[in-house]
Amino acid sequence: MGIDGDRIRAAIDSAEKDSTGRVAVRVLPHDTADALASAREHLHQAELHKHPHRNAVIFLVAPKSRRFAVYGDDAIHQRVGEQFWKDVVAEMTSYFKRDDITGALEHGIARTGEQLRAHFPKVGAI
Repeated sequence: MGIDGDRIRAAIDSAEKDSTGRVAVRVLPHDTADALASAREHLHQAELHKHPHRNAVIFLVAPKSRRFAVYGDDAIHQRVGEQFWKDVVAEMTSYFKRDDITGALEHGIARTGEQLRAHFPKVGAI
């Protein structure tokens, strides 16, 4: 099943709304043995680690190797903790098992957006 770019863009816009956080998605056209390492690398390549609040999150999907990862920069990771990421990955896995990549990303991005708004609200946002 393909990936619906419009739905992903809408999920990212919603997640970033009323937050200082940044969310990115990368879909690899090639295999990867270590999706988490690839996610961390792509966060740095996109210079999201330079975001002033250090609260960027990247979702990386490698369909050919059937792997994915979610990687949060230092500040968001410190706020939500390791268990949050494990929970999000577990929840997303059920979508991937149904070959619903778009649904998996929408779900993970929405859960991340909740945390970004809770821990990193824009000044003046309600």
